[in-house]
Amino acid sequence: MAVKSSLFKEIDTICAISSPAGEGAISIIRASGKDSITIIEKIFKPYSKSAYPLTPRYFYAGRIYDPFIGSFIDEAACVYIKGPDSYTGEDMFEIYPHGGIFNTRYILEIILKSGARLAYNGEFTKRAYLNNKINLIQAEAILEIIKANSVKTLLIANNELNGLLEKRIKAVKDDYLYLLAAVEALIDFPEEEFKDMDNEFFKAAYNLAGSIKDLINSYENYNLNRQGLSVVIAGKPNAGKSSLLNALLGKNRAIVSDMPGTTRDYIEDNIFLFNKPIKVIDTAGLRKSNDLIESEGIKLTHIQIEKADIVIYICDAQDDFTDFNFTIDYEMLKLKNAILVLNKIDLLPPGDLINKKDELCRNAIAQFASLNLVSMSVKNNIGIDLLKDALYDIILKIESGVKEDVSITTIRQKALLEKSYDLLQKGIEKYKHKEPLELISIDLREATCYLDEIIGGVTNEDILDKLFKEFCIGK
Repeated sequence: MAVKSSLFKEIDTICAISSPAGEGAISIIRASGKDSITIIEKIFKPYSKSAYPLTPRYFYAGRIYDPFIGSFIDEAACVYIKGPDSYTGEDMFEIYPHGGIFNTRYILEIILKSGARLAYNGEFTKRAYLNNKINLIQAEAILEIIKANSVKTLLIANNELNGLLEKRIKAVKDDYLYLLAAVEALIDFPEEEFKDMDNEFFKAAYNLAGSIKDLINSYENYNLNRQGLSVVIAGKPNAGKSSLLNALLGKNRAIVSDMPGTTRDYIEDNIFLFNKPIKVIDTAGLRKSNDLIESEGIKLTHIQIEKADIVIYICDAQDDFTDFNFTIDYEMLKLKNAILVLNKIDLLPPGDLINKKDELCRNAIAQFASLNLVSMSVKNNIGIDLLKDALYDIILKIESGVKEDVSITTIRQKALLEKSYDLLQKGIEKYKHKEPLELISIDLREATCYLDEIIGGVTNEDILDKLFKEFCIGK
């Protein structure tokens, strides 16, 4: 283990393109390091002649100058930020030229020739960490915000960035220190009688274990949210479930057949709906079956429905709905957000659609928690946009009910918490068996060290390299 201070202070000035590759309105080129002010004054000429010396945090308009050919090459804006009041804690500048591919790379080359080197992945954020601008939890939170693909994960990552997870970890550490104080009091004053010390120790230790376990379990929930909401397509055989999956995905993912029972297992795939990730699951048709394989598929359908955030129940418009059986556990559906799809409306006689919708709703309205009815012909691509709109409305309703939360977000955090938890359990077992208190104290102290490592007080260079290489160049 190497302490953070031994990694402190990079000496090179680094630079990189921070905007995505491709053409756009503007590009962003940033640099950080001791030569930042020298380089920017060499290559950027503000329109205002009174601008020099550049005032930190002022937004300047001007032109980019190539001193190696003695020519202006682009108009741009520029900001100079003096350390330690910058993202990295060092002197920095950012240039905003026109968003062309060639001109952006050309300006980068000028900066490189003027004394900087190309930054590697995550080096700006790594320097922010090394200069005590952020801790490791916040560094990981920045990456999670960049990767976020749902409201829930964005809120959690933002809470992590704003220190809520660190606060939670520190509260766990305080509980450890309470236990340590109790153990060391027994070590230092063996002759003293501490009333109910055993009960107090076990009560505090088990409460602490529960808090750590809750944090460990939060990782799985966070990952589930990263995958997006799950939408299960259910219904009787031949209602059009597989065709609907293919229509939503925009590709032939599931086999479509007129033969009932074709889908024997569930099929899942992912789509982005209005920039939101959705996991869509096609399931086996719901009916009574003597076929063992099909029966197992139907059991899996019920399991998927139970886990689903949203259920699309698809019906064949040609069926008789006067006494319709949805062949699903109604109690299960009462807890679900549901969309009822009346499919194959193209096969109905003229004027029969209203009657069919009325019949279906009379049977469905008491059996679904919330009901949205969409009339469709999947085959003829009629109503698919209405279904997407209904899905979007339900997704917004679900996400609007999401509360800000605290969670661990990386496997690194989870592994360190698990090590801390294991040591706590060892300490509890040793206390139960009256083993030397000094050994228990060692376990508890080591357990708190893993908590420090989560925040980043103690770490090693290999871990830092692995963490920051997940970032893109320029961040």
